[in-house]
Amino acid sequence: MPQVRIIAKNFMDMVASLPAMKLSKLYQNAFICEAILRSLPPLAKKHVLQLMYMEGPVAAKLLEEWILPDYSSKHKVAIDRLIQLRVLTEIVDRREVSYKLNPTFQSNLQKHLINGGVLPREPMPSNITVRLPSLEELDAYALEQWECFLLQLISSGQVERPTNFSFSMMRVFQRGLLSYRDKEVPRLTESGFQFLLMDTNAQLWYIVREYISNSEV
Repeated sequence: MPQVRIIAKNFMDMVASLPAMKLSKLYQNAFICEAILRSLPPLAKKHVLQLMYMEGPVAAKLLEEWILPDYSSKHKVAIDRLIQLRVLTEIVDRREVSYKLNPTFQSNLQKHLINGGVLPREPMPSNITVRLPSLEELDAYALEQWECFLLQLISSGQVERPTNFSFSMMRVFQRGLLSYRDKEVPRLTESGFQFLLMDTNAQLWYIVREYISNSEV
């Protein structure tokens, strides 16, 4: 089986690739701060929680003392990840290295951990709640919609049940997956075949990334 070359980054990789200004804006949302914390590797999560209520920088040597010697390599990976996400800021002063939590991330996460948080939800009318679909029905509906989307994505003709995506947006998704030539039917590229070999989660994440990237232009 050929190796899939399209890399569908995960949530944390995508966040780490964002510029500092966008990350600062993201960290103004307490729920995003919580999502970042939950998605961190265990050791990185431990460091964040230990630094949560420290106002000033903490020396790198002190952080190293908080872990067992066998975990030194994982400690470095955790620190690098936190710096990539700009959750942690590295401060170099007279050859002494220290770290400090992003103040916006720290403040919002503190409030969220202390006060808790519930996503805002509007009450549902009783005539709707009595006919809510079951989990099996939701799974079947999601699978049907995804198969319809894939068919429209790779099909050169019209599908019987097109999705709600506009023609221009479908062209964005098809970029790199289909090749277009004058007066010829679009054909799957090598990347297109590799996309079809992905599991559903990887395919979905690839589409989400393309959608977000296009919306930021």
